[in-house]
Parts: sequence; structure tokens; C-alpha cells
Amino acid sequence: MLAVAFILVPVLFGIVELGGLIHVWIGEQAAAAIGARVAGERGEDDAIVRDRIRIELVAAGLDPNHVQVTVTPASVRWGQPITVQVISHRHLAIPFLFSRDLTLASRYVGRGEVNH
Repeated sequence: MLAVAFILVPVLFGIVELGGLIHVWIGEQAAAAIGARVAGERGEDDAIVRDRIRIELVAAGLDPNHVQVTVTPASVRWGQPITVQVISHRHLAIPFLFSRDLTLASRYVGRGEVNH
């Protein structure tokens, strides 16, 4: 019976940890996608783009202060790509198996929709 517990406990913790990581990754994906869309509409990285990304992260239950957001290049013209990347660092720990730090990254590319 004790052997079964040593097998099931890591499996259950693994399922819970994986679910949490997928939740974070999907939230980051959504924030990067909306950020790329808004950055393309505006043609630049500005406070409105950053605020929209922050709102999406909060809606996903993520703390924007623990997420790194990069928008490159800073401004674009019609049809040029603008990339939004969202990166966070998480710690994964499964009892009796392993513990490690992970980097979750999401990247979306939008196209400029304005002429500056």
C-alpha cells in the first residue's frame, strides 16, 4: 500500500503542476496575441499596447509584475511585422521525482496597419 502511495502522489502532483503551467502558458498566449493585434493597429509600442497586455494578463490571473514583455520593433509602417513576446519564469516541483525552474515564452507577430 505504501508503494502505491509513492507512485500515485507524484502522478497527482504532476497532473496539478502541469495544469497550472498550461494555465499560465495559455494566459501568456492570449496576452501576446492581443498585444500584437493592438500594436499592429497602433503601429507602435506605446502605453495603450502595454496596458492592454497588462489587462489580459490580469484577466488570466497572472501578475504582470512577474512577466517580461518585449515589443519589437518600437514602431512599424503598413504591412511590417511587429512582434510581442511574453516571458515568465516558473518553478516546477514534483515530490519524489524532481524540481526545476522553467521559462515559459509566448510570441505573436502582428502586421502594421498604419502609415507614420
